[in-house]
Amino acid sequence: MRDASRVPRSRIATALRIGLGLAAGVAFVILVVRDVRLAEVGALLQRARVSPLLIAIFAFVTDFLLRAVRFWMMLRQTSRRDIPLAPTVGPFIASFGMSDFLPLRVGDAFRVVWFSRQFGISAGTVIGTMIVERILDLVTIVILGALALALVDVSAQPGLVWHFQVALAVALLGGLGMLFAPALLTRMFERLLRGVELSVVAMLISGLRATSAAVLQVGSWQRIAMFTGMSLALWILESLVLVGAWLSLGGAAGDWLKPFLAFAFSTLGTLVPSLPGHFGAFEFFGVQAFALVGVDASVAIAVVLLAHLILWAPTAIFGVCWLLFASAEKAPRST
Repeated sequence: MRDASRVPRSRIATALRIGLGLAAGVAFVILVVRDVRLAEVGALLQRARVSPLLIAIFAFVTDFLLRAVRFWMMLRQTSRRDIPLAPTVGPFIASFGMSDFLPLRVGDAFRVVWFSRQFGISAGTVIGTMIVERILDLVTIVILGALALALVDVSAQPGLVWHFQVALAVALLGGLGMLFAPALLTRMFERLLRGVELSVVAMLISGLRATSAAVLQVGSWQRIAMFTGMSLALWILESLVLVGAWLSLGGAAGDWLKPFLAFAFSTLGTLVPSLPGHFGAFEFFGVQAFALVGVDASVAIAVVLLAHLILWAPTAIFGVCWLLFASAEKAPRST
């Protein structure tokens, strides 16, 4: 009876997660377009210059290839296996492409299953490596967002900016704690929440323990620092997509910090439930960042939407093509 009852509950939970993402994504889209003149946005997009977009596409492709190399380096360290690089690049990129057009971040589950089966690595090791990868990305994009917010000329009210600064500081401190003192942070939360019997608390403590174990698997703090530096470089490279979209639509080159700030906040917005491919949340947070620096709403949505299409289309198309053709070929196992 217990096993039979789990199936409906699982389906209900899945439906709720999909419904939440759909509702949130639609709400973000409505919030973005309600005060925007869509005809003006369309006219701006029609005047887009091609050369900055070609640079943006090249930067994005290079960025994802290097992200695949970073994950391969981390997985070699956590699994203690001599994994070949070539067969890991395709499925790594395809996993992002699957999440671009399927709900519930299906690509993450695919990556765990594929790498575990093809290289004989435990699923826990792959998951742990992905956890560290996500923490690195969170910490480094928060660092870059904080720097951009400090350097750019903000025209919004100081109180609003202060809220952004506090949110960035909290995220940064938490992420750095998990990277460089994971066991200490876990023990601190365990003591603070001792005696609190809530499922959410139990999930939090369990997640902290798993993250702590994953970080320790990566190795020394020097290696963590190396991966952090690599992650910073990757985000800077990927930010060229939004900077390229800004230049393509007539933005001044001297104002490059404005699209850089928008890129940081759009990327952080992908942490919020939304539509597949993060449509809705990406646009909403990017437009809000542009509003902080006084960019017109129509220009802001045109730039963010153009950049999002560049960030979405290559991996989505690659994911579909990989599923149709490359998945039939058995990748060589490591020795």
